[in-house]
Amino acid sequence: MVLTTRTTTCLLAAALAVPTLGWANMEEGNWDVTVKMEMVGMPFPLPPVQTSQCVTKKDVVPDMSRQNQDCIVKDQKVSGDTVTWRVQCKSADGTMDGEGRIKYAGRTYDGEMLAKMTEKSGQAMTMKYTMQGRHTGPCRADSKKAKRADDY
Repeated sequence: MVLTTRTTTCLLAAALAVPTLGWANMEEGNWDVTVKMEMVGMPFPLPPVQTSQCVTKKDVVPDMSRQNQDCIVKDQKVSGDTVTWRVQCKSADGTMDGEGRIKYAGRTYDGEMLAKMTEKSGQAMTMKYTMQGRHTGPCRADSKKAKRADDY
């Protein structure tokens, strides 16, 4: 199976779909994130994707958008060290809807997201993402901010 630009974009969007919190057990700063994606029905695993992003208490949702894609994090909830959210992405090729969960442990986190990507033709694919994050130091000045549901 060949990965399309849309599939790669969705994989990277999921890597960036990491809401952050303002509690004591989450370290602000730059985080290295590793995302593994499984596609239902795919006979082999895809290689993990690594990204780097800024996580701060003020900017609780990092930039999720990719070129020609519009993503919004909705329904973010915090319970202890766990954050849950929904994400919706739209592009000229179709849509992606997902629900995720991350558990922070100071300078690390583990999480997962289940997403459904629907092409304009109506064909749908289910994807499961697993994420691991590790704090690496201070944020960079060129970090972006994601669109939140209340920005509209």
